Amino acid sequence: MDKRVFALGIAMLVGGFSVYGYLNENVPTGKADMSDTEINALHEAEVVNAGLSNIAGLLGGLGFFILLISIGLKRRKKGGEGKPVTQKPAEM
Repeated sequence: MDKRVFALGIAMLVGGFSVYGYLNENVPTGKADMSDTEINALHEAEVVNAGLSNIAGLLGGLGFFILLISIGLKRRKKGGEGKPVTQKPAEM
């Protein structure tokens, strides 16, 4: 397992899903008797919040994917022996 890739995956996973949770807790809300400009501003804020939530979810998902990849990685030994060579016996 490569520890740098593992740490990157965990950081992306935690960062993405924490931002996602924060954005879902702070959804813009309206109030009664809003003017047209306030309604338009509310709709813009909702669109921005939805877009940022999507990006944060993608970041967390990508972090999870990188985390899974890092678990499957194995370090290569430098200067190892290599594969054993087998030879056929000479026929007479």
